[in-house]
Amino acid sequence: MSGRFENLDALTRDKERLVAIRDGGAKVIARAVSTLKRRWVPQAKRDIGTQYALPSREIGKRLNARGDANSVTLRGLGRNLTLIKFKAKQNRSGVVAQIEKGSAVSIPHAFIRVPAGAPGAGPQVLIREEAMGALPQKVEALAVVDHNRHGYPIVLLGGPTVADMLREPGREDRLIDFGQQIFAAEVDRLLETTRGK
Repeated sequence: MSGRFENLDALTRDKERLVAIRDGGAKVIARAVSTLKRRWVPQAKRDIGTQYALPSREIGKRLNARGDANSVTLRGLGRNLTLIKFKAKQNRSGVVAQIEKGSAVSIPHAFIRVPAGAPGAGPQVLIREEAMGALPQKVEALAVVDHNRHGYPIVLLGGPTVADMLREPGREDRLIDFGQQIFAAEVDRLLETTRGK
C-alpha cells in the first residue's frame, strides 16, 4: 500500500508553452521534473513531521518521488512502523507512546522487550494477545512474534504507515500545491535561461 499524488496541472499548462521551444522543451521538462523530485520529498517530510512524533530520518526513509515527462509521483511506503519508533516508554500499567505530537497514547498491559528469535530487531512494544483488548486509535497489532511460557501469543504493536500520514486531511492538497509551484517556477526559470541564450 502506498500514497500516490501525481495530478500536476503545471505539467499540462507548461507543455503548451514549451511547444514553441522545439529543441529545448524536453530538456526543460526533464530538469523541472528532476528539481521537483528532489524538493518534494523534503517538503513532505517536513509537513508530516509537524504532526507526527517520529524522527525525520524515519519519515524520509519511507518517502520517494519518481517522475517522467508526463507525471511526478510522491509515494509513502505502506509498511507500518513499529510502535517503539514513536517514543514508546514503559510505565507501571503498560506502555505510553506519542504517535502525534502533544498527544500520548497509553496501552495497558503492553511491555517493551526484544522479541525472542529476533534479537536484531532490538526492543519492541509487545502485548499478550489475550490482554490486548481495544487498541488506541492509530495503534495496530502487526503480527504474532513470540509466545509466552504458557504458549499464549505475543503480538508486536505498530503505528501508522507513512502512506497513511500522506493521506491525512489537507496534506495532499498542500503537497500538490507545493509541487505545482516548484514545477512552474522551475519551468519559468529554465525558459528565461533558454531565451537568454
